[in-house]
Amino acid sequence: MSGERSARVPYVLHFESRTVVLGEPAHLEELDALLRGAGVATRPTYWHGMQRDDPGAALNSVGTDLTAEHFWDRVDAGAFAAARWPVDLDGPLYLPAPPWWLQRARAWEYDPVAPALGAAEPGGWLRVPGWAGTENNDAGGPVGLLQLTDPASFWVLASDADLTEVAATAKELSRFRQGFDRLTAYFDPDDRIGCLRLPLICREPLEDELLARGTDIEPRFWE
Repeated sequence: MSGERSARVPYVLHFESRTVVLGEPAHLEELDALLRGAGVATRPTYWHGMQRDDPGAALNSVGTDLTAEHFWDRVDAGAFAAARWPVDLDGPLYLPAPPWWLQRARAWEYDPVAPALGAAEPGGWLRVPGWAGTENNDAGGPVGLLQLTDPASFWVLASDADLTEVAATAKELSRFRQGFDRLTAYFDPDDRIGCLRLPLICREPLEDELLARGTDIEPRFWE
């Protein structure tokens, strides 16, 4: 289990000239320090409404007032500021870079007019490049079940292949479970699926089904 969790990477979410990062608490702590080292004012939040100095407080997000371009620029600036330069001038010199889990972070941007196929209205999360213009679209990674924009629904964020598999699973469940007939998929201009949206009533049956199929999930809900 420890190896599985160590392979997890953050979700970087861009919307309305802001960026919010969800992920493992240890990763978020490192990101928060990295951004503050680059002069960025951050808005960290903690699980269960706790505060930074509360015993046992664990980060659940780091927010900034930065667009996607400026966010990654500040990430690089923070990595440069934190770099340890060799004492020996003849020693090897490595270009400063953010930690591997941030380089592999998956990123989405909210498009308020993204076309929707399904029962919900247009507007959804579309995949965008992450650090240095790279994209982590590896199949078989964790599937994010994230409650982001309202109390009545949640979003599924994952690789293209995993989204297709989750959509097929939801369609199977729609034959005997309520809510799954409202499955909605959102597409970018290249007709590439960016995310799925489902009513909150679908959360537990979908979690149970994905776990039964051996899918690693990352549920993040307002609780």
